[in-house]
Amino acid sequence: MLPILQIGPLALRTPLLLALLGLYLGLSLAERRLPRDALSAAQLNTLVFLGLGCGLIAARLAFALQHWALFVETPLSLISLDGGLLDPWIGSTVGMLAMLIYGQQHRLSFWTTLDALTPLLAVWAIFLSLAFLASGEVYGNPTAVPWGVELWGTKRHPVALYQALAGTFILVGLWAKFGKGRFAGQVFLQYSLFTAAVWLFVEAWRANSPLLPGGIRAIQALAWLVMGLAFWLLDRRAKNSL
Repeated sequence: MLPILQIGPLALRTPLLLALLGLYLGLSLAERRLPRDALSAAQLNTLVFLGLGCGLIAARLAFALQHWALFVETPLSLISLDGGLLDPWIGSTVGMLAMLIYGQQHRLSFWTTLDALTPLLAVWAIFLSLAFLASGEVYGNPTAVPWGVELWGTKRHPVALYQALAGTFILVGLWAKFGKGRFAGQVFLQYSLFTAAVWLFVEAWRANSPLLPGGIRAIQALAWLVMGLAFWLLDRRAKNSL
């Protein structure tokens, strides 16, 4: 694990650097592979940074409300770069709502916009997985496989690396379709389907997977839901395009 990258006197957070690099590369690819009749590159950038900005602010405020005593003692923590001081569910919800409102105000096609965002999502997911690998926040069950990584005193499955490798295969598999889907929403729905399938299998090796009542892995339950919905929507949109 490499949570801190030391460059001379500078101590840089490796996960943050990886997340920013993935955002830059993903957005660059998305700008170059915009579908026909989609939003402009300027609108794409505005949409992404609006969603990120609103999402991060909401995630930090939600976390602060849940742990207000911590922030009363150290108010500057509100502007900390520590990704652990965020509520990802609230942040994701608010960020998506902000993007949806922007899209409606500018009359952007819902499915075409999702297709336009897919290259960004595909690249960013790979780098976020690498960021989790660097931070050690996502780790696997103990194992004896030769590619296991030492963490918390034992050799474990590098589940974040599995996610990154699977994400790379998905990116390569969909590369030729970026901006050229047969119908609006095809590329996004296929990406969602393949990514959910990866979650379903990789979570089986994860040691710190969030659990629902009854010991059900939350990510796997979500994966089944996403796969079912993606299958249904792909079939429906394919028939409507005929």
